[in-house]
Amino acid sequence: MNRPGRQAFTLVELVVVICIIGLLASLALPAMRGALAKADSIVCVNNLRQIGFAVHNYAQDHDGNMPCIETDPGNPVYPAGTTPTPLGLYDTLRDYGVTERNMRCPADLKAENFHAEKGTSYEWRPFIDNEPIVSPQIYFLNNPRTVSSSRVRVCQDFSGCHHGRMNAVYADGHVTKPR
Repeated sequence: MNRPGRQAFTLVELVVVICIIGLLASLALPAMRGALAKADSIVCVNNLRQIGFAVHNYAQDHDGNMPCIETDPGNPVYPAGTTPTPLGLYDTLRDYGVTERNMRCPADLKAENFHAEKGTSYEWRPFIDNEPIVSPQIYFLNNPRTVSSSRVRVCQDFSGCHHGRMNAVYADGHVTKPR
């Protein structure tokens, strides 16, 4: 009763193989999402590091002071006629190595997309405008207090687009990222 020639897969065997492949793919999908989120965070950290370098280069050219940046040019913090007129983050730092690409956090583009609304995914902290980069003064209830540059955030994500957390660059140049 043996048949000569090739033996084919039965339909049941084929369905079992397809189910096993589907099961393995469903187990690997969450790991892939986590890896993509981690990659987005790494790109964001590199963007903020570049912004930190640009702020330090700016400070070297301006007597050690940080730039005066308008956080949201559509809703200005500074009154009209302020001299010099504060510009946005990109316009202020582009001469110091910041590119359009550095203004986009990939996680922000997939979430709230502040880049489309404000032209950048990052928020400049206006309370440090024109402060010395080495020992900035922060005002607490109208009392100036000198703070270590390693504790002063100069720029960060607009929102917690990295699993509810924000990446940030500090006045001393270090960058924090979500864990």
